[in-house]
Amino acid sequence: MLSDKDQRVTLKRGAAISACVITAAVALPTLQGRVENEASKAEFREEAQFLAERIETRAPVQSKDDAAVLNNPWMRTVEYALKREPDSMLDKFGQRYRDLAALASFASFDPAHLELADKSGKEVDCLSKAIYYEARSENVLGQIAVAEVIMNRVSDYRYPDSVCGVVFQGSERSTGCQFSFTCDGAMDRVPRGKTWKRAQTVAAHVMMGLNKPLTGTATHYHTDYVDPVWNQHLIRTKTIGTHIFYRFPKGKEWTEVRERTSRET
Repeated sequence: MLSDKDQRVTLKRGAAISACVITAAVALPTLQGRVENEASKAEFREEAQFLAERIETRAPVQSKDDAAVLNNPWMRTVEYALKREPDSMLDKFGQRYRDLAALASFASFDPAHLELADKSGKEVDCLSKAIYYEARSENVLGQIAVAEVIMNRVSDYRYPDSVCGVVFQGSERSTGCQFSFTCDGAMDRVPRGKTWKRAQTVAAHVMMGLNKPLTGTATHYHTDYVDPVWNQHLIRTKTIGTHIFYRFPKGKEWTEVRERTSRET
């Protein structure tokens, strides 16, 4: 049998052990959480540093392992995490990546677009001049109709495949120009004023395909006070303003045109 002293010592030891067990039961999960949290932070920093180095060296993210970095959940909270270290290089790289990632979906421009823009500008200018010199006295519909003929020719295999090519076809010769203003000296008078502005507006409108077809796919026209020989070989489609419009025959129409011209000759 234990003495009173031994009993008191045993009770104290039991109490100490119980306290240790209780403390461990409470502390271990907390300690484990801290360890996991520190591990997550370390992983985050490692991945963020890796990404920063990739950006700094302009190295593309190509492999599956690299791509996984971009898909990790920490990317969603990178902004909040970086705010904890506002003066660090990691913060600068992170912000740089965030900006690049935000702009990536809009980055569709490349140097070839400069050439395309220059070409488009010239095409609109050629069409504007054709409208101005050929139809500046016409109303808007009359001007659109003239522009439509030029665009129809661009789409036709029998003509050049550009607006400027169509408008200035044959202009290098003294005769044979398709549009008289390109070889009769009319262009010595520089286009200007409201009529030029309107011609430019109409040209842009037609170039963007915003106009409704007016001429019945016409590829030719002439003013209503002349009767050129070439219109005998074409099909008349519309009269708009002071211009009469024509297109090439289709199918059996070729036979009809040949018979008609043979009778007239």
